[in-house]
Amino acid sequence: MPPPAAPPTSAPPATLEVTVVVPVRNEGAHVEAVLGDLLAQRFPPERMEVLVVDGRSTDDTRARVEAVAAKDARVRLLDNPRRLSSAARAIGAAAARGRFVAYVDGHCRVPSATMLADMVELFERTGAACLARPQPLVPSGGGRVARAIAAARSSPFGHSTASEIFRGGEREVSPVSSGAMYRREVFERVGPFDAGFDACEDVEFNTRVAAAGLVTWTSDRLAVAYEPRTTYRGLFRQMHRYGLGRARLHRKHPSSFAVESLVPAAFVAGLPALAAAPWLPRALALVVAGGYALYALLALGFAAVAARRDGPLGVVRAAWAFPVLHAGLGVGYLRGRLTPPPAAGAVP
Repeated sequence: MPPPAAPPTSAPPATLEVTVVVPVRNEGAHVEAVLGDLLAQRFPPERMEVLVVDGRSTDDTRARVEAVAAKDARVRLLDNPRRLSSAARAIGAAAARGRFVAYVDGHCRVPSATMLADMVELFERTGAACLARPQPLVPSGGGRVARAIAAARSSPFGHSTASEIFRGGEREVSPVSSGAMYRREVFERVGPFDAGFDACEDVEFNTRVAAAGLVTWTSDRLAVAYEPRTTYRGLFRQMHRYGLGRARLHRKHPSSFAVESLVPAAFVAGLPALAAAPWLPRALALVVAGGYALYALLALGFAAVAARRDGPLGVVRAAWAFPVLHAGLGVGYLRGRLTPPPAAGAVP
């Protein structure tokens, strides 16, 4: 294992147009594909760089990136000894040489060959400081559970009503849910990513971008396809991290709290009452059972719309994804609220 690389304390001069930062950890199955998408962009090669920031992967991610970097000097591999995506984002921003810094996760695909050119054009035309992008969930392998999870998470019953990640159009938006591309001056204005976050680090950073009043635009041309989880267990673990990150976000930025954040927590907190319903007073038992019966009907209804193309079994699989994701979010949020928050992180 190579020794930890100490990132620069301040970004180097802007000698390039675009820096793409790719935070990765154990993405050996996907990283070559996303690097291929980025290196195939119709954008002058001498004006871009790709920084892959590896969180001490235990699979072959590092070897695969090194093989690509040996063939294309635009790719550089940086070490992330803290392993967290938040630290990777901070390291990437500190090392970036581009006027614009874009983040693309290692398990994504970039469907447009002109995304970087379109990004620069939109920055220049609108004068925006930040760009947000749609992030549709697109299962590459065609697995049935992955499709069901993608359908559920894309449904209004499966994500925040304030989120912009599944909406289209070209317009001015809030950066909070989907900001991912920045003028380099933004980091000087609002500070680096908080390396103490294990999830929601982008939302936390974008909350500061929004609080600073920086203009943000979005466009369908910037869309990046995300790979959904392929198992319900994987979905629960992912949502647990998100719930934990959301609780820590609300601790750090109380103004970001929304009542809908309590819905998954209430779903989890009420489960013991549901289990104890036979021993509760009849009226209370009916209220508890009725609440979860209504939830089940809503889950089936939204699943029927979201997964209608996959037939009855697809609807059932999508309906089951809702309690899994809400339970993960709820458990994570309650844990984050009931345990001491970590100290704000600095890049090691």
